[in-house]
Formats: sequence, structure tokens, C-alpha cells
Amino acid sequence: MKHNKLHGVAHNYAESIAGGLSFIVPLQVIQVDVFAEAASNNNGYLVADFLTGKLQGALPKGEVEHALPLFKSAFPGFCEKHNVDVSDYKAFLVRFIADTDGIRFVVTIEDRTGRRSSREYVGSQSKRSETLDKLGRRRPKILDTPLD
Repeated sequence: MKHNKLHGVAHNYAESIAGGLSFIVPLQVIQVDVFAEAASNNNGYLVADFLTGKLQGALPKGEVEHALPLFKSAFPGFCEKHNVDVSDYKAFLVRFIADTDGIRFVVTIEDRTGRRSSREYVGSQSKRSETLDKLGRRRPKILDTPLD
């Protein structure tokens, strides 16, 4: 599976959670404010691992901790709907950040060949963050070192 396709599926999955109201889990509507929990953390972020169900930086017994196992179990079905095999992912981490710069999230994936990359998305619309190149043109921001 192409690495960009895996990133696209992972982005869509993370975006549906970041929006606050998620319809990913079959027969359930889950309301989770991940950015509020991230903001309440001293570091201003939390990291969710959607393959293992582990969570770093969230409130103990909080909404995200309660919802993450449901999201973990729904991920294989989500992949199937998008014609991706869940075994193509070796890692799928999302860092939800809420700080003085605003809200954003960084999706980090690793595919079965070991290629690992991160992409940052900004705001409630989860647009890909941009930067200016040497000629002043807007380009998608490339994170040199994958997070997490």
C-alpha cells in the first residue's frame, strides 16, 4: 500500500475524532473534546496510539481514556471501508496539541516497510499546515523528524 494512502486514511480517522463528535464507532456517537484535555495537560498535548490503545498525557478517567479503546477496535473496519489493510500500519499515533499557537494535530504513521513520517494539520478544519519555500511560495509543511 502506498504510504500517502495510509496517511490519508489516518488523517481522516484523526480528523473525525478531532472534530469533537465522532461517528466512527458503529452504532455509537461519541463526543470527545481531545483539545480540552490536551490544554489541561502541563505540556499542552496528548498522544493517542490507535493500534495499541495506549494514551499519554490525558486526564485519568477522562473522556479520551474512555473512548480510545472504542476507537482502537473500530479502526480495522474503517481501514476496510477505505480499501486498506490494517496490517499495513506498524504505527499510527496522533498528537493532539492545544497551546498558545492554537489547536492542531500531528499524524505519525509507520508502514510495514518501516517508513515513518509525520504530517501536521491545523485548526478545527484540520488543514495541512503550510510553510513558505525559498521563492516565497506556499508549500505543505514537511516535518523533518517524525514525532513520537
